[in-house]
Amino acid sequence: MKNIKKCFILILIVLTIGCNLTTKPLKQDYYTYINKDTIDSYVLKDDEYTISTFTKLQDKVNSDIDSVLTDLITTNKDINIIYNQIIDTNTRNTSGLSDLKYYIDLIDSSTTINEYIKNAMVVERDLYIPIFTSASIMRNLKDTTENMLYFQSIPFAFNSTSEYYTDDDYLSVKTLIKQYDIKLLKEYGYDKTRAREVSKNITDYYTKIANKSHPTSYYQNKENLYNPINKSELQAIYTNLDSTYFDNIPDNVKISLLDKENYSAINDSLTDENLPTLKEIVKLKILENYGEFLSENYAKILSDFSSEQLGIETKTDINDAAKNTVIALFQNEFDISYTNKYLTKESKEYILSMTNDIINYYEKSLTNLDWLSQDTKNKAITKLKNITINIGLNENDYYNLNYNLASNNTLIKNILKIKKVLEEHELERLKNNVPATTAVSQTTINAYYNPQDNSINFPSAVTNLVDLSKDYYENLGSIGMIIAHEITHAFDSNGAKFDEHGNLVEWWNKEDKENYQQLQKQIISYYDKYEVIAGNYINGSLTVDENIADLGAVNCISNLAKSKNASTTNLKAMYKSFANLWVEKSNDEYQKILLLVDTHSPAKYRVNATLSSTDIFYEVYNVSKTNPMYISKDKRVHIW
Repeated sequence: MKNIKKCFILILIVLTIGCNLTTKPLKQDYYTYINKDTIDSYVLKDDEYTISTFTKLQDKVNSDIDSVLTDLITTNKDINIIYNQIIDTNTRNTSGLSDLKYYIDLIDSSTTINEYIKNAMVVERDLYIPIFTSASIMRNLKDTTENMLYFQSIPFAFNSTSEYYTDDDYLSVKTLIKQYDIKLLKEYGYDKTRAREVSKNITDYYTKIANKSHPTSYYQNKENLYNPINKSELQAIYTNLDSTYFDNIPDNVKISLLDKENYSAINDSLTDENLPTLKEIVKLKILENYGEFLSENYAKILSDFSSEQLGIETKTDINDAAKNTVIALFQNEFDISYTNKYLTKESKEYILSMTNDIINYYEKSLTNLDWLSQDTKNKAITKLKNITINIGLNENDYYNLNYNLASNNTLIKNILKIKKVLEEHELERLKNNVPATTAVSQTTINAYYNPQDNSINFPSAVTNLVDLSKDYYENLGSIGMIIAHEITHAFDSNGAKFDEHGNLVEWWNKEDKENYQQLQKQIISYYDKYEVIAGNYINGSLTVDENIADLGAVNCISNLAKSKNASTTNLKAMYKSFANLWVEKSNDEYQKILLLVDTHSPAKYRVNATLSSTDIFYEVYNVSKTNPMYISKDKRVHIW
């Protein structure tokens, strides 16, 4: 009997330990406590790197997109042509390099650096591939009544940025890029030895350019986007380019050059000594940008590259590939059709009403801040009251483009016609000073704040987060959190640099700015301590603006709910809905990539770290010093 009793006690201990391991108490890990059953139910397939509330909703949206696609294939000749040419793999597999061969042969024919420059200019112009410059049109950061042309750094292999070649944290991805460069070159016809040699030379070249270029993190500070320069000054940097290169820029258009060092380094590299490598770079750029429209082998190499980065297997479904391609190429047509079909008046009105509630509460909150002077408070409130709310498309998003595609053209020729029409549309927008269209597709579950016009923007698909069958407080924890998050971005470390009209101007006094910066440092340190995967921590500096927005949003909805006399039950429902919003299961490869490049904290910490700095959460759940989620009041962080 003694042995039986000991065995029984041991079993109880094991069961108790097991219970603690699988079901963490609410005050130890709120995110897991609320979401454990959902997380356990999520099973990542071989071709999935993450499952979340947002991917589940996106699946529903994708089903709606299938319906839109069916309509457009029937009614839109151009979409019908491209879709059917993509799924015609027999023609693609037997067409070789198609119309691209001319451009590759043109580059190969360059025997001097001057010939190369002349031929590369043709490739850049005809294929819309950035070789010497890359530009986009946005509003002038310091005068939002006019457009400005922003010249950006030239992307490296597979559209990577300088840190992939200079930062050891990106070493695994840099290695992967080299491997897939080799695969593309072998598919093109090089033997393994030559492909490896070319890939090494290209990597060495890019590393030299990258060491003289700004990393992506440099542009987290939006002030670094503004570096006005005139056309003659731009020409003076590119001394090796033909003087006609910049002729298509209208004389009255203002220019900002983001990375002078990047352009100078490329200009200096235009030598006969580098000619063999420069030719191979252009060749690879052509294959990287257009391989998806060539044979199935080329397309698979490109999709495998993306999959391997994410630690998943490539899912090969030609119909899905065709759908994704036509959505990307004809975004405007899909956005209009999806919005007209699925954006409901009820959901739109619900978001508008809740947004007004949040803005009204935010005004009271700003008034009561003790670290901000009255003058800056008044300016902040003016900015808040001038925020524009956009749900779905705005008037600049409705336009018709005529592509004039032909089914007897090659797929590549039709793709180039589409790119030409889109390029001409952008140039017309630049010349006629037309504001930018909506930055995010209407079929994306997302939202964003645009500091350049002081607006919060909700694509049509985000209304799927509104559940009219749930009460106000449950929706406040989900769509309300997102609304408050975007409003807080108007006052994050970048948003706070723009006035109520979206102009980049200083409207803070010195003392207020110093107070803000001190609070911001506290937030950076607070998030830096969170270890996500063994040895991999949140980068508090990278994620600071999103963390400011999360903290401000949860503080806002908590106090808004209290101001409406929400019961403890209501508040618990709101926090539960907030935790449900961010439920996610991801593989480690994806998490590690996000820790390097994503400006958001991982989902679990968007919940737990935020709630641990929210006073009302402590009141609702009686969180005390003995609980792991407890943070002493003087160590809790927030700005708004």
